[in-house]
Amino acid sequence: MRDRIIIADNIISKVDCDYLIEFYEDNPQDHRPWLDYNRMTIKPPANQRVVDILFKVIRESSYVIEWCEIAKRPPTSGHPKHFDESSDKTVLASVTYLNQDFTGGETYIVNDIEVPPKTGRTLYFDGKCYEHGVNTVKDSDRYTLAIWYKIQNKPRQHD
Repeated sequence: MRDRIIIADNIISKVDCDYLIEFYEDNPQDHRPWLDYNRMTIKPPANQRVVDILFKVIRESSYVIEWCEIAKRPPTSGHPKHFDESSDKTVLASVTYLNQDFTGGETYIVNDIEVPPKTGRTLYFDGKCYEHGVNTVKDSDRYTLAIWYKIQNKPRQHD
């Protein structure tokens, strides 16, 4: 997976996306500024509905969530190209678009791909391997669910 880029549509439903936007907006005390936008870390256990939505994004895999956040980028915000500065355990990242009623705001991977926003679409990639960023949002707020993953530690077998 480290050398692949996967774009998958309809990973979560519009109803789930709307719920996450509402969850973000209902918890302003948890918003934290970063660059020119705000983000909200989702800490387990959150609530069961949020947990259920997160498992739809993870799907059945050997990955577990290391870090998770909802980001709200207002018009004129973006994110310059960068590599993720995550932990040594991070092996994968994903970005799920929670809405599409804005222009701009595409996620791009340098010299490779530009991903147009579509509600429920998820981009999976290794953010430490691929330089990436976000084009400037032009006319309305852009909401995304970002997740960084690590490999699930398997319990040791006793001899």
